[in-house]
Amino acid sequence: MSLASIVFAVVGLSPSLTWVPELPLLSAAVLLPIAIFGIAGFRAAARTRLVQAGSLAGGLAGAIGGFVAGVSYVFFGKPALNVALGLAAGAVAGATIGTMGALLNRRNATAEAGPGRSI
Repeated sequence: MSLASIVFAVVGLSPSLTWVPELPLLSAAVLLPIAIFGIAGFRAAARTRLVQAGSLAGGLAGAIGGFVAGVSYVFFGKPALNVALGLAAGAVAGATIGTMGALLNRRNATAEAGPGRSI
């Protein structure tokens, strides 16, 4: 997630890369973190069988990605407040999407167990 944050910040904020179309860049900047946080939550819940683990994994991935994105913005001359906002927004978004991934894992595990069997 950190690498993706750096790449999106450089491509989106560099004056020499203004030729890059915005729609694909913004689409990738939204969809890639959703996939990463969801997979992190899904895998954490699969290992521990706890939804809270998925929330924590997604929140941690989001916080790291948001922090790195905020630092990248500061390197391009934006206000330092972006570091704190990126950290907080990434943690909240990551925890939310990680929880959804964990709940999806529980749903799949329950369906695979079959009737009369518990997970």
